[in-house]
Amino acid sequence: MRDMADITFRVWGARGSIFTGGTDKTHFGGDTTCFSVSGGGGLTIIDAGSGLRALGHAMGAGEIGPFTEIDLLLTHLHFDHICGLPFFEPIFCNTMTLRIWSAAFNRDEAFRETLARVMSPPIFPNFRHWDGVRLCTAQPGIALPLAMGGMATPFSLNHPDGAFGWRIDTGGKSVTIASDHETGDAEIDDQIIAAAKHTDLLVCDATYTDAEIDSRRGWGHSTWQQGLALGAEAQAQHMLMTHHDPHRIDDDVMQMEREARAQNAAVTFARSGWTHIL
Repeated sequence: MRDMADITFRVWGARGSIFTGGTDKTHFGGDTTCFSVSGGGGLTIIDAGSGLRALGHAMGAGEIGPFTEIDLLLTHLHFDHICGLPFFEPIFCNTMTLRIWSAAFNRDEAFRETLARVMSPPIFPNFRHWDGVRLCTAQPGIALPLAMGGMATPFSLNHPDGAFGWRIDTGGKSVTIASDHETGDAEIDDQIIAAAKHTDLLVCDATYTDAEIDSRRGWGHSTWQQGLALGAEAQAQHMLMTHHDPHRIDDDVMQMEREARAQNAAVTFARSGWTHIL
């Protein structure tokens, strides 16, 4: 049995919509969504935003791994969640199996055709490495086995063009990803709360504040205040707020974190490099 403390969650990118830079955005980082869960010699990745490049570099440098099999779980195919794929060094390695999962398609081939269309001219130079990647479809509510051990279960989110969160259960611990979600659809909100029930770490969309949300209805994102309420109902052990607005500077995100922690001490606003032992 794997040691409980052996399950490690790490942030590689926590910015939303588009990567960003500047000296006032270094603390939380500018890369878009990418997280990893590792344990027992295995690795599961959630989303392939620009932060995936840094993860691949760390693997190439021997800082983490090596791994012979990796599962990459996509929440959806908006570009900020897949733009890191052609820059992920392990894709070019023929000694490792990479499985990419999506719950948005009924057929593996439809998933492959859609992803390949994005990574082709004139949008992107022709990407010739799909043969080394296994593209797999998942079904909402149905758990799939992970190479690292344990299971991952997708569930619906409220987001333009559709998106799916993931609950990962491994080594007696759980991580639930519910980013890119707009609170307000009672049925979907209830499904998320059920999926995240008693999870050790709940990753929530916190793009906006309550003062901003009225002018951004329908954009597919929530406020950190709404995220807190969601986590409280799910009775999550720790909450990670993510998908920071690309215009949001460090001082503003820090202030949001202070306000959130005044209500719940077990809250962190995601920053690149943040590591949490479950």
